[in-house]
Amino acid sequence: MDIKTIILIIVSLINFFLGFIILLQRPIKKSNILFSIVVFNVVLWAVLIIIYNTITQVSLALLLVRLFYAVAVFIPLFFLFFTFVFPVEKVFWRNKLILLFISLPALVIFYITLFTNMVVSDVQIISKIRNNIVFGSGYLIYTINVSMYFLWTLINLFSDIYKSSGSIRSQLKYLFIGLLASSFISLSTNLFLPWFGFLDLNWIGQISTVIWIAFMAYALIKRRLIDVKIITTIIFSIFIVTVSGFYVVEAKESFELVYRVVMFVLTIFFILLLIRSVLNEIARREKIESLTNNLKAASNNLKKVNTELKKLDEAKSEFLSIASHQLRTPLTVIKGYVSMMQEGSFGRIPKIVKDNLSKVYLSNERLISLVESLLNISRIESGNLQFDIQPTDLTKVIKDIVEGFQKRATDKKLSLEFYPDPDVPEVAVDAQKIKEVISNIIDNSIKYTEHGSITVSLHQESQSVVFACQDTGIGVLPEDLPRLFEKFVRGKGMMQVYTEGTGLGMYFARMVVENLGGRIWGESPGPNKGSKFSFSVPLADKSKVKKIKSV
Repeated sequence: MDIKTIILIIVSLINFFLGFIILLQRPIKKSNILFSIVVFNVVLWAVLIIIYNTITQVSLALLLVRLFYAVAVFIPLFFLFFTFVFPVEKVFWRNKLILLFISLPALVIFYITLFTNMVVSDVQIISKIRNNIVFGSGYLIYTINVSMYFLWTLINLFSDIYKSSGSIRSQLKYLFIGLLASSFISLSTNLFLPWFGFLDLNWIGQISTVIWIAFMAYALIKRRLIDVKIITTIIFSIFIVTVSGFYVVEAKESFELVYRVVMFVLTIFFILLLIRSVLNEIARREKIESLTNNLKAASNNLKKVNTELKKLDEAKSEFLSIASHQLRTPLTVIKGYVSMMQEGSFGRIPKIVKDNLSKVYLSNERLISLVESLLNISRIESGNLQFDIQPTDLTKVIKDIVEGFQKRATDKKLSLEFYPDPDVPEVAVDAQKIKEVISNIIDNSIKYTEHGSITVSLHQESQSVVFACQDTGIGVLPEDLPRLFEKFVRGKGMMQVYTEGTGLGMYFARMVVENLGGRIWGESPGPNKGSKFSFSVPLADKSKVKKIKSV
């Protein structure tokens, strides 16, 4: 086996594996199918010239050379079809009648090449290593036909390069350059030079296909459209198949030849399985990478959205702080003047006016309370709410608060009782802030309880003291319980009982308790079954008395 045949075999194997891989990557994509057909046609074209160069029988040599030239007709035709669907489908591809019309010259040339003497009229066996081809009168038509298909293909590719951009444009450039060089060499050595009697170079056309293969592979690798691992697998596969091929050629007996051919076929089969497994592995990896990239993109988007939300939240808190400060001053002035009018500082006033002033005073007090709540929320969220943590007797604090609410409870005919465990130790809290929390919880119980009782308790659990306020009021839906400790949230049904709530009291309570190192929670069997709100705070440690800011 001479060096020319070895090179042709290697090139054929490279072409075959490239076509196989491209087809496997997306087997239903039209461009992949057509490109693979082109590659397999090139492989068949090269195999025919290899066999032809070893034949010494004239009739068989004539059949092979005609088949060789007939097959070559479809290489530019299918390449042209490839440009009709890549990078996008063109109007020609959608019209089957136009495709048939375009294919008709190739089909006619194929027929006259294979079954008549018009293109190849005879073959002369000059020696064991050289055959002479005698061309017929239709050879010029054959040459023009093949050349026109190639020219049309190159024009399409050039047009696509002009219209495309990005990675597709780059890929088309490599494909155009590779095809231009390869087609020029192939047409010169296989069509033009043989016309003038130079037949010794007709094998170079097949080898020149490695040029556009190299350009295509470079484009695929550069643009990460094909993995380097695949190229490595191809090189390894070609080496194995080449060695196996030589092993077959050197067989001397019929049985040995059959055995080696079977082994050769099995080798190719297992190599194809190897390539397929590599492709599957790469596909899985690419899918994981794609999912990872999507996850990263989603995470980045969430970070951006979160940053924007934080900015909006800060702006909202700043607005609330400014608005609350601006509102507090006039409300305090109103409170002062109304109080003075009620006391008669501006002279005696009629009873009806005095009653209405009482309503104004109460409404103003509610507004002041709301503004103070907004200010507290703003201070907490900005980290400016000061906590003066000192050892505090929570039993005494709660007792005073309960006594303060007794009149309201009695007015609603409710029983309000406080049951502390004896000798409850002191806790580490800000006395003023914890008073607001306890008052808020008891106040809510009175508001949302129409009949029955409210029971306040205090007991020690491990290193904490637990406060609880249980009522027989309207209760809370299970799904509403976790939400009650968020800003501006009220449970379902609460609006009907008390319309003036802000939804800030329990949020403020949670923030205070958590800043004091405790926790707060709510319990309820359901609507109209009462509820129980509790919080725990740590025991006092005199060595850790401190002032802190909210976090």
